[in-house]
Amino acid sequence: MANVLQWFASWVGAGADQLYPGQAHYWWMVGFNYGDAISLTAHPVIGPPVDRQLAIQDVRVQGTATGRTLLFTVRNVGPDPVPGYGIGFGFIRA
Repeated sequence: MANVLQWFASWVGAGADQLYPGQAHYWWMVGFNYGDAISLTAHPVIGPPVDRQLAIQDVRVQGTATGRTLLFTVRNVGPDPVPGYGIGFGFIRA
């Protein structure tokens, strides 16, 4: 029987440190197994009157002699800066 797991991480800028349109943050994650199905979603903080949009891009798995690393990019694809965001991870493990 498969197990479903979830995990959440976040980033918050300090003062004027925001993720501006077109900018990206590069993330990595370890601790998953061969064959795990992994989903990712980026959730911008909201507040009027702005339009904040994020995209997960460049998802890839790097395998080395010591294990696997999930690499991905969170990019601001909207018209307004993002002062903070969260990333939701979902895992299906057989």
